[in-house]
Amino acid sequence: MELRSFTDSDLPLYAELATKFLTSPACFGEPDFELFTRNFKHIIKENDCFGWFLVEDGKVWGYLLSSIMFSTEVGGLQLWVEELSVEDAYRGQGLGTEALPILMDAFPDVVRFRLEVTPSNKGAKKLYERLGFEFLGYEQMILDR
Repeated sequence: MELRSFTDSDLPLYAELATKFLTSPACFGEPDFELFTRNFKHIIKENDCFGWFLVEDGKVWGYLLSSIMFSTEVGGLQLWVEELSVEDAYRGQGLGTEALPILMDAFPDVVRFRLEVTPSNKGAKKLYERLGFEFLGYEQMILDR
């Protein structure tokens, strides 16, 4: 399995996969093509946000989005795993187990990897715990503008 970086022509495929992800029980959000487009353009143009497809035998099996920032809580770089989605037909085949270590190895200077998981997403929780993630204990709050 490999992580293939998004290229300029990948917006339709990313939007298709993100729509499936955001309509799944793993998310609280709603699909929004304008948001997908803004995300995609930022990923292609900037160096603080990344998008990859999970590719096995030349076939796209899912995608992963992440963003990087300095965290004062750990005094170093923190990488947010923003979205990790594996197509339904390919779940349970170890792709998440393979993808996250590849991601972590690609960022040796990162001192904390962070992600969110919905309470109902028991499979993802098991995967993340198996890879060494632990619950942080914070409740999240947001203010959108």
